[in-house]
Amino acid sequence: MGKKIAILLLAVITMIPLNGCSDANAEEIQSPTVKAQTVETEIVTKGNISRNISYNGTLAAQNTIHVIAKIPGEILSVAVKVGDNIEKDSPIYILDKKDIKRNASNASLTYQAAKHQVNATADQHVLAEKTFERMKSLYENPNGAAISKSDYEQAELAASTSALEATKAQMNQAKIGMDIANDQLVDADLKSPISGIVSAINVEAGQTIGAGTHVADIINMDKVYVEIQVSEGVINNLEKGKEIPAFIPAISSEKIIGNIEWVSPAANVQTRLFPVRITFDNPNHTIKPGMFANISIDLDEASNSIIIPSTAILTRVDSQIVFLNNNGIAKSKEVVTGFDNGEFTVILEGLEMGDPLIVEGQQYIEDGTPLKELGGE
Repeated sequence: MGKKIAILLLAVITMIPLNGCSDANAEEIQSPTVKAQTVETEIVTKGNISRNISYNGTLAAQNTIHVIAKIPGEILSVAVKVGDNIEKDSPIYILDKKDIKRNASNASLTYQAAKHQVNATADQHVLAEKTFERMKSLYENPNGAAISKSDYEQAELAASTSALEATKAQMNQAKIGMDIANDQLVDADLKSPISGIVSAINVEAGQTIGAGTHVADIINMDKVYVEIQVSEGVINNLEKGKEIPAFIPAISSEKIIGNIEWVSPAANVQTRLFPVRITFDNPNHTIKPGMFANISIDLDEASNSIIIPSTAILTRVDSQIVFLNNNGIAKSKEVVTGFDNGEFTVILEGLEMGDPLIVEGQQYIEDGTPLKELGGE
């Protein structure tokens, strides 16, 4: 009997710790602890933002003129050298003009002779007309013709203007020849067609040149320009006269302002891009043709608008949301967005000034998630 009681007591003692352990586990399962998610928060403010696109290009002078020789001959002297300033109509070189002067003199004499011939023919024509009128009266006499038809026709032929017109044509041809010869005399000493700077000289004294020889290059650097090619999504943001900022690393780290000179109304058929020319004032000639320029074109602008980091926005199936830190608890807000410049986004609806926006860690939370600030306790 005593042995049975002892066994029963041992069984009871053995069961007591087992039942206590089971109750503790049940209590732990029924009351789980949710770990707070570490986030970083920024206060929503208003500001200004723009979206722009950059283009690179090479600057060119406003005018670059390739000067071509008009008259063949021997160069006696060259009046300028590379780098010289030159005014419009100033000579680039002096040509030996002996033969040109001789041709001009002969052409003038030929014209004068043709002119005298016209005057003489005109006098003869007046006399012939008078003779014809007398012959006509005799031929048409109502009492019977006093001259033969042959004499009448010869007088009529002599009074025609054909001879006079022929001599006038010869005179006009002689006048053209004289004008050409005089023009050659004027053009013999080649002159600059524009005011600018000599950027190249391809001839020297003593050289014999032919018509069409590339003699020099003259550039006007008072303005410089760059041409860019823009897409159809950009072209309607541009118009003639619009100010465009640019950076020219070779001269300064500060931006300079140019203006759109023209915008092509049609795209290039090969590239499907629209050419645009932007011009910059260059009164001191510090900008050199061939320098590199970076062009920045603003496509959108927003002033005094709510702007947040683009990474704070999460995209759902049919909406975009952000999370706010609502006294240590995550709260989602649906937002309506404006344009994105790649770093920041304009918020049109959904946020107010002063909202505590979560900008780091929002990918790992949901509504009701406990929050802990980055760097906090």
